[in-house]
Order: sequence, then structure tokens, then C-alpha cells
Amino acid sequence: MAILIPENLKLSFKNIIKDRTGLYFKDYTLKDLESAILQRMIARKLDSPLSYYNVLSLSEDKEEEFRELLNILTVNHTYFFRNEPQFKILKDRLLPEIINSKLLNCAKDKKPVLRIWSAGCSTGEEPYTIAMLVSEYIADPENWDIEILATDASQVVLSKARKGIYSENSIKHIPTEYLERYFTLQQSGKDTQYAISSRIKNLVEFAFFNLMDEDYPMGFDIIFCRNVVIYFETETTIKVMHKFYNSLNDLGYFFIGYSETLQFIQSKFKMFIQDEAVYYRKQGEGVFPVATVVKKDRESVDEFLEEISRKQAIADLEAELKKTPASKKLEEVMAEAIKAIHLKDYDAALQFAEEAHSIDKRALDPYYISAEIHLSRGRLKEAKDKLAQALKINPMFAAAYYLLGCIYLEEEDVAGAKENFKKSMYIDKEFLLAHFYIAQAFKNEGRVDEAIREYRNTSKLLSSIDSQDIIPYSGGFNAATLMGVCRDNIERLKVGV
Repeated sequence: MAILIPENLKLSFKNIIKDRTGLYFKDYTLKDLESAILQRMIARKLDSPLSYYNVLSLSEDKEEEFRELLNILTVNHTYFFRNEPQFKILKDRLLPEIINSKLLNCAKDKKPVLRIWSAGCSTGEEPYTIAMLVSEYIADPENWDIEILATDASQVVLSKARKGIYSENSIKHIPTEYLERYFTLQQSGKDTQYAISSRIKNLVEFAFFNLMDEDYPMGFDIIFCRNVVIYFETETTIKVMHKFYNSLNDLGYFFIGYSETLQFIQSKFKMFIQDEAVYYRKQGEGVFPVATVVKKDRESVDEFLEEISRKQAIADLEAELKKTPASKKLEEVMAEAIKAIHLKDYDAALQFAEEAHSIDKRALDPYYISAEIHLSRGRLKEAKDKLAQALKINPMFAAAYYLLGCIYLEEEDVAGAKENFKKSMYIDKEFLLAHFYIAQAFKNEGRVDEAIREYRNTSKLLSSIDSQDIIPYSGGFNAATLMGVCRDNIERLKVGV
């Protein structure tokens, strides 16, 4: 059975995916959008793609539905020791630190308590990896009160996780000594499978939990929630992160996916970057009512977008003007244009771009903003025309060549994309997004070594600036987020997923 999706509706589906997942999704390959939509229409018993789009964008369970769709669209690459640097820092630094502290501060008549939560645990590879590392340090678990809670909003994946049986693809990055110590080889016909030992299974408690719920479990020393909040809208993400903050013990540690960011609640967490691992530690003391916290300290959705848009406008204008201050009025109008883009009010954004033109007729960023809006609407010719106008004013406008490269990637013209990314890098050798997306172009061509090299070049440039700095022309992403995406891509390229 095939379905016909009108081009304008297909573009709406693509935009909702891109807008919700940001840099994360741009680095994945769509397998078959129409097929994925059909699968979800059948599952939801819907009779038209428009009905499904309304579910995806307007229904109360849109976050859960978005996750179901994205699971079909993206390559699933869950495996043991995924994002190995994070597990290395857990093993070499955090677990010894926490365990020693527990032993020193525990009353003699009580067992020391260690609590870890794997939220969005999928088929169990993450919590079982954590359990193996805990077992390496705690040889007498019977003398401890250990809880490794593993939750997910899918009963299907929880059922698989509880069985603890895995294919060769899942176990191929497990160190040999762990594989021998904690797994039993099983043969099922022609398939080779590996069953995890009861010693490890007994350390993990699997449970259904929806992150949309109001009441979260409390008192954790460490929380893992990796590549989960990418499914959520901004307001939901802010609330979820505050709930995780409350669930952590003071000075507890938090691991998120490399493609994600805590920049909107960075005052609550301190970020660490060590040996290619990015992780966070809870700051301050006490528990905060989520409804109250979200409203104050510029952390409501409107205030968050206002702040990010202002920072993005300043970063863009400084990049264009080579650190020469722009007029306050131009900065304010450009910030309003960027905020309107965040809110998907593209007509308003175009009006602000025109207002910026009236303030400074030779300013280049209003052309860039207009081109970016046309690109998001699928109007590639109009986008190219706006960039051509900018380049007529200044042929050395690096951002214009970068965005042209993105347009050519959209047209699946990899050669044209690479040519424009290279022009951008020639004009400004430190133009971060050009380095980042030329790596994507190499990846599209299957040139793994070149892609890894360019992701590493991007990471090297990022390491020279503050981790919280907004990257010019990125849509509000900071350096730490982009560095995380680079590292995630390098790992995926190395393991061939």
C-alpha cells in the first residue's frame, strides 16, 4: 500500500522533524518518510497523512508519537558501551569517588546506598553496562543497598531488556574480559546470541515510566538520560530537566546525549569536558517546585527564546562585521527576527528582516535570515536569490557560501555543497559550521576517514572558545552542543552505524 503526500505537507513533516531535533536530526539519514508515516497511520488507525500530521503537532501525546516516528526514521544503534568516553569517566573517576564517599560517610549499622537511574533505557544495553562497571568496584553487593533503575515508556523494549539476550552487533564493543565474565554464549539456529549473567541482571530493576509524568523518583547519585529529550519541544525539555535536577542528590552527576544541551538551565548544572567525555554535576542545594522554577530566572520559554535569540543575533553580527559593534537598533531587530524563526512565525521574521534592511541597507545578515526562511519553506530558488544579493554587496560573506552549501545538500548535490563549504572556509578558516557540514558531505559520500578528520577539525576549533558561546548562524546552539555532535558522529563513523 502506498500513500501520496502533497509536497507542501511533506515539507511540513520534514520541518517539524528538523525543528524538533535540531542538529541531532540533520546528521541522520531519512530511510523512507512516506513509509514511516504510513506505519504510524496504520498503528493510530488514521485515514490520511494530514490527520497524522495533526496528531504529531497538536495532540496531547505528540511527544510520545514523535518518538515512535523518529525510531522508524533513524538508524537504531543502541549497543553496550555506546559513547565510550562517558563510561570511561564513570569507571575511572565518578564511581570510585562516589563509592569511597559512601563508605566513609555511612553509619556502621547501615548499608551504604548507591542509586543510579537510566531513563529511556531502551533494550537495556545502557543500564547493564552501568551494572557491569558497578560490579567491578563493589565485589560484595550483598553488603550494599544498590539500585540501578532502568525506565522506558515502551513496554516492548522493556520486555526485551528484561530477557537480557543480545546479538553480536550489540556486544561488539564490550571489552573481552567483561564479555567472558558477564555473558554466556548461546546458539539459536544460525544466530549467535549472548545472555547476560544473573549477577548483572539482579542489579537492574526495569520499570515503565513516562517522562511526561509529574512525579519523578528521587535521591539518585547519577542519572543517565541520553538522546531522549531530542523528542521533546522546548517547554517540555525545560520542565523535564528541572525534574531531573530535583531527582539528583546534591552534587550528583548527569549524563545526556552528545547531541543535547543543558544551556537553558546551565545555572543549575556545571559542565565538565574531560578525555572527550561531556557530563554535568548538580549545582546548589534543595528541591525546587518545577512550576516556580520554570517561570523565574529567564527560564520560561519566551524568556529563554528571547535570550538565545539575542545571543544569536550578536554572534551573527559580530561574525559579519569582524567584531565591529553593530547599532543597537539593528541588533534588536535581528534578535526579533531570530526569535520569530524559533516560534515558526516566518512571515513576521521576514518583516523584521525588511526592517533591518531599512536600518542598514548594506547589512548582510538580513539577506541571510531571509534566505534561511525560504530554505525552511522549501523555496530553494528564492533562498539562492537572497544569498546572491548578499554576495553582490560583499563577495567575501562566508555565511552566504555556508548556507548555499546547505541548500545544495538539500538538493543532494554533494559536489556543489562541498564547493561552497570550501569557499566559506577559505574566506574564514574558523567558520565552524562550514567545517561541520563538509564533514557531513564526506559522510554522505561514504568517505569515512575524511569525515572523521573534518569532525575532529571542528572539535579542535571549538575547544579554543568558551563552551557556552553561541555559534554564529547555528540557530542558537552553543559550542558544547556542537562539540558533542561531532564526537557522536566520530563514534558512529568508527563503528559503522
